[in-house]
Amino acid sequence: VATDTPLGYRNRALLELLYTSGIRAGELLGLDVAHVDFPNGTARVTGKGEKERVVPIGRTALRLLENYVAGVRPFLVRETGEKALFLDGQGHRLPYHTLRRLVHACAQRADMAVNVTPHSWRRSCTTELIRGGAGMYHIKELLGHESLDTLQHYAKLTIHDLKKEHQRCHPRERDGVPADSGL
Repeated sequence: VATDTPLGYRNRALLELLYTSGIRAGELLGLDVAHVDFPNGTARVTGKGEKERVVPIGRTALRLLENYVAGVRPFLVRETGEKALFLDGQGHRLPYHTLRRLVHACAQRADMAVNVTPHSWRRSCTTELIRGGAGMYHIKELLGHESLDTLQHYAKLTIHDLKKEHQRCHPRERDGVPADSGL
């Protein structure tokens, strides 16, 4: 995403936040500036059932958000007292259809053949956390799910993931174990 315009910078900041935090599109669009705790690198989001939780914000997203709030958002604000973190070109809280169009445009520019939605970023965050070895309990808390069962559809593994884990864990595949060790 090009960051050479105010809206381009906003887009990059919000996509980085979606990717790093795994928050839902509605949670992202419901964020106010006051919900972001910059010194602690967290955001307070309101999820399904009006349940609040605090999520971490990764370094890249936090840097982009700090720059956006300090140097870009002021140019988008039209009404004094506007609380929304992400604003559209008219200075209003960014609507879902604008976010959806942005995500689709990014996928097209990346020449992706699959349907990419704002929820795809949530799934990508989850997949990367799983691949990185994060515990399912931690992921459940990050995503704001009630039960571990709800994570099953996020934990889809590719054959690459399975082969890598097989090679890492199976005694016949680990480095240093001869392929023909007497069996």
